[in-house]
Order: sequence, then C-alpha cells, then structure tokens
Amino acid sequence: MEAWQGRDVEHNDLQSFLEKCNSNETLIPGPAGNIQVAMLNRLTDEPQSTQEFVNNIAKATYERDFNSNPWLWAEMFIKHHGLVEHGNMDNMTKLECGKSMLRLPFVACIVKQCNPNGFGDMKISVKDPSATVSASVHKKVLLHPEFGLEIGVGVVLLLQRVAVFMPNRRTYYLNITVRNVVKVFKADIGPPTEELVRAFSKPHVACEPCGESNKEKQDVGPSEMPTTSASNNADTAPMEE
Repeated sequence: MEAWQGRDVEHNDLQSFLEKCNSNETLIPGPAGNIQVAMLNRLTDEPQSTQEFVNNIAKATYERDFNSNPWLWAEMFIKHHGLVEHGNMDNMTKLECGKSMLRLPFVACIVKQCNPNGFGDMKISVKDPSATVSASVHKKVLLHPEFGLEIGVGVVLLLQRVAVFMPNRRTYYLNITVRNVVKVFKADIGPPTEELVRAFSKPHVACEPCGESNKEKQDVGPSEMPTTSASNNADTAPMEE
C-alpha cells in the first residue's frame, strides 16, 4: 500500500494544494480525489515525494483552519476575557483528552463537517490542534435563536463541560447541548480587533467539579448508551436534560 493511501485528507485541502501545481486541473469528489491528486503530483515537472506531498497538505490544512478569522476571534476573545489561565489557548482542554475524561471543561474547536441525522439533531466533526472527533448536536442547539442558524462548517465553537461518550475502547464522541455552548464565531466573520472584542461581554463559564473530569473513563455498555425519543441508536444525539 502506498503511504498516501488511507489518509484522511479533505477535498478542499487537496483542491487548494492542487491549484498550486496545476490550476487547470479539477478533482474528482470524494476519496477518488485522493488518488487523482497523488497521480497528478507524479505527472508534474517536479513531483514531490509522497511524504513531502502529505506534509504540505497537512501544513496547508493547519494554516487554513487555525489562522482563519473565526479562530483568531476565539483566541482574542479568550485572552481578553481570561477564560482560561493566562488567557493562553495552550491551557485549554484538548479534544484528545476525551480518551480519558468524562467531561471536557472548556474547549475551542472548528466545525469540519455537518450531517443532519433525520431526527432534528446533527452529527458534526470538530477539530482542534490536537485531534478531530465526532460530536452529536442536540436539536435545541440548532433551534436556539442566538446561534442556532450559525452552526455549520467553518464556525468555531467555545464549549464548556461537554460530555464524552465512549461506545468502545477506540471510539469516543461529544454530546453538545445548549448548556455546553459558550460562544459561536461565524465562518464568515471578519478579522477581529481589540475594539470589536471588547464590545462583547464576558460569558459565564461554569467551574468544573473537582475530580469529575479526571475520573477514569469506563466503557459504555448497551444499557448506558444515550438515547433519543425517536431512536435508541448511539449515532443520534441524547435528549437534553
């Protein structure tokens, strides 16, 4: 198997990278685009090594996501209001901590994918510098008059006390309800300034009960899986308390 096969590379990232190589080419949507780009890379006058090729895509992805206006807004907002220690994003809870925590006290993440589940809720994929994980968004979040309509690809979410569910040892996902949402920064928001950030009041961030987040995670059995009124499938969002 080639080193690039099986890579979780997004179509937009491949498209952006491909345009630098040959602006006349277009990509096949979906996984076939991964193979197409690798083949086109080999046909260029100066093809890159597979490792260099993948590293460049990863770099382009990181720069696009974490230098975007919504993410810059999140950084300035957190620093200005001191929502984490010293206002430093490095002191936030990382998504990768979901492997060992029952709740994530305070996280910032960018939405990468959105898929309605047919019951009014939504399945999304969220990302921070540490990991990309799946999440279930309760329908009350989507119906919220303040930020519900803003939930979509490219928005940055500030979340508190987010429950983590682990159906098996390898998989975990977040359950996002209205009470978890601290702030939503729109995908098309303009560049942040100190004056604009100061115009927003400091949100309330609940303190994490001592020991709850650091409690060792146990596997979730069938009887413990979250349910909805419409379905008992673990792929749907749990009912909000």
